[in-house]
Amino acid sequence: MRYKPGIISFVSFGKIAICTLLAACFAFPQSNGGSITGKVTDQDGAAVSGISIQAKDTSTGTIYKATSSGSGDYKFDALAAGSYQVSLPTLVVGAPPQNVVVQVGQALHLDLRARDASLNTLGEDRSFFAARVAPHPTPKGPAPRTPEGRPDLSGTWWAPRIVAREEVSVLPWAAAVIREWAANNAKDIPSARCLPSGVALLHYFGLNKLVQTPTLLVNIGEADVASSRQVFLDGRGHPKDMDPTWRGHSVGKWEGDTLIVDTNGFNGKSWIADTIPAVFPYTDKLHLTTRLRRPDLGHLEMEVTFDDPGTFTKSWTMKTVSDLAEGEEVQEIICTENNQDVEHLVGK
Repeated sequence: MRYKPGIISFVSFGKIAICTLLAACFAFPQSNGGSITGKVTDQDGAAVSGISIQAKDTSTGTIYKATSSGSGDYKFDALAAGSYQVSLPTLVVGAPPQNVVVQVGQALHLDLRARDASLNTLGEDRSFFAARVAPHPTPKGPAPRTPEGRPDLSGTWWAPRIVAREEVSVLPWAAAVIREWAANNAKDIPSARCLPSGVALLHYFGLNKLVQTPTLLVNIGEADVASSRQVFLDGRGHPKDMDPTWRGHSVGKWEGDTLIVDTNGFNGKSWIADTIPAVFPYTDKLHLTTRLRRPDLGHLEMEVTFDDPGTFTKSWTMKTVSDLAEGEEVQEIICTENNQDVEHLVGK
């Protein structure tokens, strides 16, 4: 189901998720190894079913996985004694890890509470966000090719689903900014004030329409301002005297069936993205390397490496997959028209 322009709250497009792990306590001992049991609930106390939980042995690196039941319960059995890091690895939840110690013959009880900061009202209902990250039905077949023999990336694509992200380590100033955003309920999110919401080639909300020619790749984004992006494929480089912009300057080249896009010249005024797990500030030192692939007819893969020595202690990579949106078309969304977010934003 598509949303209508002017109804979906733009601030809902980027609330910072806050996930808290609560109530670690010891229970009755078991004779056959240690265990971790508990229940996963949301911020309203409702059980969360079908969510992945992992327990990582911090000494060996071994990862154990479980899935919450219909009642939200989960269990890890027969664990060796030692320290474990328990987390909800689901990217749209973004829960911080909880470190616990398991003793021999001991059952550790750990309830997990996942908070997504959604108001669960019109435009911010959880079903909207769940549908956004769910896979869409896609056509089968090989990726189309251009007359030049290149994969044709053209098409209308659903918003990228984040499928993997490397660990991110930020400098102290950036960590302080992120804590401030969380304390303020993300009320200063750029998109709430009709400013660009991210730096990647594809927008993380709404549709993306790619139009590919031999010398240019254009993206028309649906749910963001300054929504058009262009990648020059004619062999040019970046301007020598680049005027920093919100979207930067992009040039691309083909390596086999992968389009490598180099982007820099950012002004540092927005966020990396206003959707978890990529809610970070950045500086004008930001440099992006984007790899675009169309492995088949129905999917578009994007791998972005973020390099900003002014913000991060090391570069990091995030991978997404977009589904082909057959029969869909980008809609006109004018952010400043009937924008009612600002007066309703709550923060310190």
